[in-house]
Amino acid sequence: MNKHLITIVLACVMGLFLASCGNHSLVGTWVEPAAEGSYLGEVGFTLLENGEVKSINTGFREYTHWEQQGKKLIISGTINGSVPSEFADTLDIISVDDKSLVVGSDGYSVTYQKK
Repeated sequence: MNKHLITIVLACVMGLFLASCGNHSLVGTWVEPAAEGSYLGEVGFTLLENGEVKSINTGFREYTHWEQQGKKLIISGTINGSVPSEFADTLDIISVDDKSLVVGSDGYSVTYQKK
């Protein structure tokens, strides 16, 4: 009897945890509004279902792939400068809903709006 009760309690706790995480997809186009006086316009990316990323006005940083691991967003790509190099940014997913995505790392956060 105790084993069944423990199983039921664990299932309920897991259900509450999953419900609190929400079902908001990261797939879509996410942009930061253009800074005043910026000639670039909006900056951001489009996350595709197949794991590809399309960069939007990101300068020398060209995003190529993304993945979600729990509450982490990992975006990788290439820096196309005089010495090209690959990178992978691991960001904490602070919040996500149908309108905005907030990611951060080391006390710094960025809010993107969904287009």
